[in-house]
Amino acid sequence: MSADGAGWEAQRERSSAFWVGLLVWVLRRLGRAPARLLLWPTVAWFLIAAGSARRASRAYLRRVLDREPTLADVARHFFTFAACSLDRLLLTGDQGRQLTLNIHRSDAVLALFERREPALVLVSHFGSFEALRVIGSELHEMPLKILLDRQHGAIVTRLIEGLDPGFAASIIDASERGPTLVLALRDAIRAGYSLGVMADRVRGDEPSVCVRFLGAQASLPTSPWVLASALKLPVIAAFGIHRGGRVYDARFELLETAVDLPRADRDAALQACAQRYAALLEQQARAAPYNWFNFYDYWLTDRAAD
Repeated sequence: MSADGAGWEAQRERSSAFWVGLLVWVLRRLGRAPARLLLWPTVAWFLIAAGSARRASRAYLRRVLDREPTLADVARHFFTFAACSLDRLLLTGDQGRQLTLNIHRSDAVLALFERREPALVLVSHFGSFEALRVIGSELHEMPLKILLDRQHGAIVTRLIEGLDPGFAASIIDASERGPTLVLALRDAIRAGYSLGVMADRVRGDEPSVCVRFLGAQASLPTSPWVLASALKLPVIAAFGIHRGGRVYDARFELLETAVDLPRADRDAALQACAQRYAALLEQQARAAPYNWFNFYDYWLTDRAAD
């Protein structure tokens, strides 16, 4: 797909401080509808100039739609991404009430929420994880801290932190390594927070396993399962799905009540956990195909063919 075969960490941030600032100004002064109109020039730019992202979108849509995607499909994919990014700015303030957030929880998840039991919450580049954070915070049922690399998408991250000081407090910086990160995670758990971890991308030389996803081989990180096992946390998969317009659905599914990684079969146990998550992620992607936002060379099969 991408000519250089670079992964997501090698991609530069395409937003500019001026453009994001203009969007915020229009959003705050004129409202969401005029701001959404400004997203179309961004979509047009991606269609014309962002060749690797366009090819990645086509490769994904070809798999999830089971047909050859049209240019309109790719444009819709980019627009959904841009719209979710714009709504992140709404969700940082009182204008978030313009959005409708519907919550869907299994009985097992509801029981965890009612007991205020911390969990490891697997989030992904699917729809809006910001909607999940806000829902958890406002309901006081699942106060959530997200493990997030502040350096990736730094322009938007700094802007959101400026608009909503509480956002910075809800983030644990994934760029920290070693004892500093471990202590931050343990402190969050002891304070009653659940931990949100991005589970659909592999960072650099991070340990990973190969899974079957949308009919091909892909890599998923093993760190969420190692973390859940070490901290003795149940694992919940969460998806903030943009349904169009102002509507988001937040879906929470209990994936593991406990993660056991026996020394003798550790690799097999990690593989099984990751594959269960991949199957659930595929189910969500097929139900809402334009919500998945990994615009880079994702499948191992495609990389081998380059």
